[in-house]
Amino acid sequence: MREHEFILSRRTFLGGTAIVGASLFLPAITPLEAHAVTAAEKQAEADAALDQLNALQQKLGQAENDHWAALQELEAAQERMDEAQGRIDEASSRISDLQGQLGQRARSMYRSGSTSFLDLLLGSTTFQAFASNWDLLNDMNENDAEMVEETKMLREHVESEKAVYEEQREVADRKTKEAEEVAEEAQRLVEQTEQVYNSLSAEAAELLEEERKAREAAEAAAAAAREEEARRQQQQQQSNNDNDNDNSSNNNNNNSTPPPAADDGTIVGRAKAQLGKPYVWGATGPDSYDCSGLVGYCLTGHHSRIGVAASFMSYPQVSNPQPGDICCNSYHCGIYVGGGQMIHAPEPGDVVKYGPVFSDMIITRA
Repeated sequence: MREHEFILSRRTFLGGTAIVGASLFLPAITPLEAHAVTAAEKQAEADAALDQLNALQQKLGQAENDHWAALQELEAAQERMDEAQGRIDEASSRISDLQGQLGQRARSMYRSGSTSFLDLLLGSTTFQAFASNWDLLNDMNENDAEMVEETKMLREHVESEKAVYEEQREVADRKTKEAEEVAEEAQRLVEQTEQVYNSLSAEAAELLEEERKAREAAEAAAAAAREEEARRQQQQQQSNNDNDNDNSSNNNNNNSTPPPAADDGTIVGRAKAQLGKPYVWGATGPDSYDCSGLVGYCLTGHHSRIGVAASFMSYPQVSNPQPGDICCNSYHCGIYVGGGQMIHAPEPGDVVKYGPVFSDMIITRA
């Protein structure tokens, strides 16, 4: 801290005392023991510490302004001390001069042989000489009395000025000591608050990083769970397909797919007419299909793609499915034919056939 910051006025000292009192609030911003504190909460604590730090900095700025005024006061006190010393020197010189004059008078009277004022008066030979000598004696007495009185007053003045000088010196010493104490305590509080703020900011950054890692871990776990669910559903679908094939074999003397029906121009009629045709990924007919290629043909009567399984999920969902509606989830689709059954193109190596509606499918309507 600059040198001029060590001399403050009494007003500054009282202001500094208020700064010292701010230390009572520091425990409120001291880092608490961890109890599942979030980064946002920790950042809020850091912001509170920063607010207190800014407040202390403002108080220090005010103290610096007050200190500058105190410097002016001290300079004025020094000037008064110098002026008092000058008056002391001047009065002392005048006293010395007066004492010299009185001493000279005494020596002169001694050398002239005058033993008393009465001898001077009685030695007058005429009335005129008597009157003149009387006036001279009066002037001499008055002058001597005035010099003695002036000497007395000057001595009292010297003592008064010495008291002023000493008082100003004590004021300067006291202000210097008070300023040093206030400045040191205020600086200590600023440094302590800065440490608290830096500590809280660091903890907030660490918590943010921990929360980020936790989110990434949760997202990875959720993604793994979705993948596992997808595999489970695929396995379930394969199991259902296997069961369908077994049932078809038992019910149709080992014929896995019913023969195709004539296309009657309806959605279900078009689907039945494609029974037994092989699954080929990306195919839209007329000789092979994938799941969405089959649904697109059945809905429009044209061998062109109008969407994929996920697209059909955006169609209006119905709670009372009718033959010709669309059975769909995010990865597969088919044409609902009633009784919980659909016609669909299951997978590579299989053919267009009947099968149960998957448990995770919804029913939509074109």
